[in-house]
Amino acid sequence: MKKENVLKEDAAVAQLDAELVVEYLEANPKFFEQHPRVLQRLSLKHEQQGSVSLVERQQRVLREKVATLEEEITTLMSRAQQNEKLFRQYSEMYQALLQAPDFDAVMAALEHGFCEQMGLPALSLKFVDNALPVAEQYQFHADTHKQLLSRRFNENSVYLGRITKEEHKLLFADNANIQSVALVQVSTQKELGTQAELGLLIVGSQDPLHFDPAMDYLLLSQLQSLLGFILPEILKREGKK
Repeated sequence: MKKENVLKEDAAVAQLDAELVVEYLEANPKFFEQHPRVLQRLSLKHEQQGSVSLVERQQRVLREKVATLEEEITTLMSRAQQNEKLFRQYSEMYQALLQAPDFDAVMAALEHGFCEQMGLPALSLKFVDNALPVAEQYQFHADTHKQLLSRRFNENSVYLGRITKEEHKLLFADNANIQSVALVQVSTQKELGTQAELGLLIVGSQDPLHFDPAMDYLLLSQLQSLLGFILPEILKREGKK
């Protein structure tokens, strides 16, 4: 028999023996408790500390697992606290919007929530209908709006993420540091269940990861519905002034 064949057979036998040992130990988890002398004689190679006993290695692995679990728990608690804080901020903003008597109060509530409380540097509310009684800074050219709609709102009425340089110029002409955005379509309910487009809520962040497509946007969707509910009546009153 050739030497290489013998080596292959020896390797196969060794592998089989190792598998049998693993199966036996898994089936008899108290083996080392019943045979403590075997456990004391076992040692494992460690890159930094040389040979260590199996007990020491198990203790080290357990400590590492505990440290990892503690880190994961700390992260989860931190996220929970952040989510609770965010929920409170949105709740306060909803209440302020519901009590807003005019358009200036609407913008003040949005600016307080997004800019002052959440620390986001860019906020705007643009309307498609230029005949509405709002300042020019809140007016959106129809062609510009349609261009954005075709690119960013194929399936959802909320877009989170990055935008192109061209879109950045259209939305944030005076702010060059915006890295991620939330674009929220605002619509109003018409007769027979149809919707009429009012405009777009635009929020920008300097953090490229702050608004991400994978994020949940439930709070923004609720804000979207609220704006669609209160703005038509407020704008109607503004037109009568």
